[in-house]
Amino acid sequence: MGVELIKASAQQQSVVENLLQLYIHDFSELIRLDIGDDGLYSYENLALYWSGDASRLPFLARFEGKLAGFILITISELSGDGESYDMAEFFVLRSYRRRGIGRELAEKVWLRFPGLWQVRVMEDNAAAFKFWESSIAQFTGRVADLTSFEIDGTRWHLFSFDSRR
Repeated sequence: MGVELIKASAQQQSVVENLLQLYIHDFSELIRLDIGDDGLYSYENLALYWSGDASRLPFLARFEGKLAGFILITISELSGDGESYDMAEFFVLRSYRRRGIGRELAEKVWLRFPGLWQVRVMEDNAAAFKFWESSIAQFTGRVADLTSFEIDGTRWHLFSFDSRR
């Protein structure tokens, strides 16, 4: 069975929402994120992934049949070209990390959507930077283009590459 990339249906929106709580909690170590009075983190625009907007693609990840994470893909607003894919959110549960599952999952995404890609990483997220740098290089056979930028005081790195082989 291995790693599976599954398009998340509208009925699975709540599953993605639940996994987002873990994902956002992980990010709260890197950036200030306040929890709501209801005890939940919010993620604006999640519903847009099931609104018929073709520029937003939600996926669930499974490993050996068990839920292992999620991926949210958009058409990049940063590139402005209307063609580049953006790995908006990519999350693998901690129990599945450092086993090659994330890399295989990323490769499945890039093979499913061949073309120009962008992956943003917070400057303070050294582990994610290392993961994306090596995953992209292994997949493409070369180092991705890298630029940096800042939004609201947070520094980001941006990997850009073409997933077409």
